[in-house]
Amino acid sequence: MLSMNAINSLDYYSDLAKEDYYISGGEPKGNWAGLGARCLGLTDNVDTKDYRNVFRGYAPDGTPLCENHGNKHRAGWDLTFSAPKSLSLVWALSDEKSRQEIQAGQLKAVKHALRFIEQHAAITRRGHGGKQQESVVGLVAALFDHCTSRARDPQLHTHCLIGNIAPRHDGTWGTLESRHLFLWQKAAGAVYRATLANHLRDMGFHIEQPDGKDHFEVKGVSRSICRHFSKRAQAIEAVMEALNVSNSSSKIGDAIALKTRAHKQKIDRPALFKEWHSMLNTLGFTSKHLASIQDKNVEVIPMPLPLSSIVERVVEKQAVFRLQDLYAAVAIEAQWQHTDLCEIEYTVQTMIEQQEVVFLGIDMNNNQLFSTPAMIALEKTLIEYADKLQQQNHYQLPEHTILNAVSQQAANQDFSLSDEQIEGVFSMCQTSLDILQGAAGAGKSTSTQAVKIAYESAGFKVIGATIARQAAKQLEEETGIISSTLAKLLIELESGKTKLTNTVVVVDEAGQLSSPDLNTLMTAIYNAGGKLILVGEQQQLDAITHTGSLRYLSQRQGCARVKTIRRQREPWACEAVGQLRTGNAMDALLAHKQRELLSFADDAQQARMELVKRWQQYCQDNPDKDTMILAQRWRDVKPLNDLVRQVHQAQGNLGNENIELDCVVGKNIMSFQFSMGERIRFTRNDYRKDLTNGQLGTIESVEQNGEDIHFTIRCDDGRTVSFNRSDYCDEHGSLFMVQSYATTVYASQGSTVDGDVFVYYSSGMDRSASYVAGSRHKDNCHWFVNSQEMDTLSGASDKGIAGTEQTRLTTLARCMSTNKEKYLAVEYLAEQQVQPQHQAGFDLAMSIAL
Repeated sequence: MLSMNAINSLDYYSDLAKEDYYISGGEPKGNWAGLGARCLGLTDNVDTKDYRNVFRGYAPDGTPLCENHGNKHRAGWDLTFSAPKSLSLVWALSDEKSRQEIQAGQLKAVKHALRFIEQHAAITRRGHGGKQQESVVGLVAALFDHCTSRARDPQLHTHCLIGNIAPRHDGTWGTLESRHLFLWQKAAGAVYRATLANHLRDMGFHIEQPDGKDHFEVKGVSRSICRHFSKRAQAIEAVMEALNVSNSSSKIGDAIALKTRAHKQKIDRPALFKEWHSMLNTLGFTSKHLASIQDKNVEVIPMPLPLSSIVERVVEKQAVFRLQDLYAAVAIEAQWQHTDLCEIEYTVQTMIEQQEVVFLGIDMNNNQLFSTPAMIALEKTLIEYADKLQQQNHYQLPEHTILNAVSQQAANQDFSLSDEQIEGVFSMCQTSLDILQGAAGAGKSTSTQAVKIAYESAGFKVIGATIARQAAKQLEEETGIISSTLAKLLIELESGKTKLTNTVVVVDEAGQLSSPDLNTLMTAIYNAGGKLILVGEQQQLDAITHTGSLRYLSQRQGCARVKTIRRQREPWACEAVGQLRTGNAMDALLAHKQRELLSFADDAQQARMELVKRWQQYCQDNPDKDTMILAQRWRDVKPLNDLVRQVHQAQGNLGNENIELDCVVGKNIMSFQFSMGERIRFTRNDYRKDLTNGQLGTIESVEQNGEDIHFTIRCDDGRTVSFNRSDYCDEHGSLFMVQSYATTVYASQGSTVDGDVFVYYSSGMDRSASYVAGSRHKDNCHWFVNSQEMDTLSGASDKGIAGTEQTRLTTLARCMSTNKEKYLAVEYLAEQQVQPQHQAGFDLAMSIAL
């Protein structure tokens, strides 16, 4: 509920400071705020002259305050604080006194957030090249309170315009380093919401957390009514869909909100209130109902913040977090505990002083980094057991045993292993912990098959484990190693059903194991006397949470690497995959563009339609080839599935049942239609029915069975399964099954397609995701890109122009080359040896620490 945008056009915002805006617009006058404004003597209402001077780099009397003053001066930033929709509706239905009280709470919350930003994110530069960073006394801000959206819905919000000038502590003035504002955006927004929630509780309202989200709503205001009065949000969502943007709180989402603003219309407040009251009464939200959800006689008692819950929240996904992430976690929790800004600050300082969190150092972006004692202890335990396993030689095989296995494997597959594949086999037959990393399509499975032969010939048992059950089945099919999920293996170890004496455990796609999971597995294997082989590649998609273990252990313990890419048939394609792997996306894109395998479309829908059109033509021309359609997120996969399904129906490949059901995959609920002949994917493991998450099949029959739906499905492994929807769904009746014409990049990792792959690109696909998506094929990979998304990212849309082909290509290459590699907490600890390649950067960050 806090968006940030640069003020690119001073004239666009100048209406806010005009007297007639408030007469015709019906909004209250703006006010100056911030310690920087006080330094300039600005404490009253905002007028046009002062506004234009300040936002052009001058003092109110016209004295220049910075070097680049005047027309070349970067004006500042618009921080828009928006109240929850439920509160805006409460405000709209309240009497004048209550409305004034709510607006006072909104202003108080914004000022607290502004003070928070002044304390933590107000940074200027000085010195040669601006290398020296320093805090400022405060900010110069103009606050404008508004109560309607551009669609004339009730929407309390405040424009906090921060000028790009600030007083230093030595009395000089400088411009601001905007990056810090964006880095602290989430935390500042949470402080605003916590302060506002406090004020509402004092007024007698109850606060609730909708569906586990980070923001609050007023209890008693239905979500359907909120949706009815969210036409502005729906307009933004429509543009986000066209641009393929999923996060409205992202920088792109903020830019879309700014771009889609309609011109502010003349507001007749009495008429609007009458209109709103009528609509709210029609929808069942009456003054009587409003009175029932407010209890002014209830005493609200401040509660201490639950430190354990905050610690769990802040390390829920990653072991290492920034100071601003800690503040955000504390402030989010404060929404539910009646806690003010002082308590938020005190809680954070207490957590640091009492070592509830541990300071790790400062990164290249000058962020203070932390972890928790529990997470650090877990990582140290992981390393301890890795050392213990690697010190054992019980599983070291003699050379002749390994060479015999290599020869047998070569005979089985009718071609010889390469030198690096043989080296990989030897490396996996040494200690109780061995690691093999290999590029996508480099033949890791071939080496793993030889390892299986070697150990079984020496009298050892070999089993496999993966995160996903479908991946376990694939490992078993490719290598002959009996495999299961990691979760099942750990349960069987704990129950005593599985023993690991003289047993080798091969974990495929090991980069997808989180640190806690790998620690649990490694401890169990050591205690059971087994051996662990990790197979994967750190350049591919990592674990969803607590990533970095495979990379760290490979560097620390050592590993063999299989680098020569063999999957693609054409040498240029192998080279392009290698370029995606190393982050050299531009050369890879140029190679695809030269062969007409890169397409830019006008918008998201056009890109999807072009992809399906090209896919359809390929299938007609190559009926014996396999294909795969990929996208980064399920919200992109769903419309691709719909388009492909239309093709199959037009060709008569599907029946006409078209039974529409809500379906669940991961945390996503989507609606799909099912008919006879439909290609499907199961989305939940069910061992009783022998159904596997990710397993594919074809519907042989689907029919109404009373109030239920009965399915008969022929699985791709040859089995036929039958079940009712009610037997394979969640508590809300959502089916654990979706259409399978397209899938996510993450789900595709480990797959090989004997044909072409068609990729719908979105900007969330970094180096790892682009590399995985662009390496599944044996023949060609086709890329389809939304030009509007690239224009927004490049800034062309802000200027009202279409991006050039070169600008779009450059922007695409930059997105595809972005490295989001994560590190373990122990890598930052002072007593640990910092990796040499990071030492210089770490020293630089320390030298410029605030």
